[in-house]
Amino acid sequence: MPSELLLQTISTRSRMSLDDFKATFNILIQQQEISSGEEDLNYLRRKTIRFLDSLGHCEFDFDRRQVFACPPVLVILPSCGLPKAVLTGARSETIVREIKDFVKSNRDSLSYSIEPQRSEHPLLPSAIYIEAVNHDYLQKVAQSAQIGHHLHQPAAWSLVNFSAGLEDIKNGLLYENRPDLNWDKRMFSAGTLKFTRSYNTERPQGLVEYTNPVDQQRLHWIWDGNQVAEVEDRDWGRYVILAAEGVNVMLYDDRRYLLAVPATVPLPRFLARSATLCSGMAPESGKIGEDAIGGLPAGHPVDIYPAVPPSIALMISEKLSQNMIHYDIVIENSGGII
Repeated sequence: MPSELLLQTISTRSRMSLDDFKATFNILIQQQEISSGEEDLNYLRRKTIRFLDSLGHCEFDFDRRQVFACPPVLVILPSCGLPKAVLTGARSETIVREIKDFVKSNRDSLSYSIEPQRSEHPLLPSAIYIEAVNHDYLQKVAQSAQIGHHLHQPAAWSLVNFSAGLEDIKNGLLYENRPDLNWDKRMFSAGTLKFTRSYNTERPQGLVEYTNPVDQQRLHWIWDGNQVAEVEDRDWGRYVILAAEGVNVMLYDDRRYLLAVPATVPLPRFLARSATLCSGMAPESGKIGEDAIGGLPAGHPVDIYPAVPPSIALMISEKLSQNMIHYDIVIENSGGII
């Protein structure tokens, strides 16, 4: 299946260049017969990159323009009931066969299931789950397939605790006097939750994205008066601005355990991986209904993470200095939230 081939291609090589990744992605998309313009294709590729990382399958080094396959690891989910784990990292037919064979020979204590990713993520591999009567059997599955395991506590909980917080990011910013760059630039708007060119170019304030005219690499500076600090990760930079302006954009459904964040203001890397590894599934695409909710404009696209326990959702919001908005999230057939 094309949805499995992208990860298998990366896994076979252990690593590949971003250019090779893009070429492989384009070929597989054509096989899926998905017709979209260049802008839509770039958007889909960026989303695929982000979710391959948050699912724990790959890591992307944009400075060296390399894609690395993560080692295969069986990680436990923060689910109720019997212990349940999902397979992350690289996967091969041999690994999957070893897992299936071991489960089959211990069917009274283990079960195997596979769940395809949602249709809006056509090149993400299916989630492979193992459920067991106890943690020891999950460990035996990993040992039989000769892969790693993280079973002492949910990986989602480990990741959210490991992640930096917004105060750590802010304390690491070094402000100094610098002249503005005469490069193509855009400013992040806390009102629209997007980068825009509509701002005072003579006196920039907030998070500004600069594009190097030579190599097209992007640089992100946070302006505060006449001083500026470089922020290495614009995912964190956006939340710095939202916190400074008191804009809250995280929705949480306490009954359905759904966490929604703006698609244009994605969670920083380890927090995204924590939210994703609550279920082993990439978030579902949705949008706000006709009325704004908190700092989320009407009609704005969102990513909806399923099965996120309240404790982890709260930790994510605290790491980002966000006051979580408790809201009943209902996903319509059109993808809207009401």
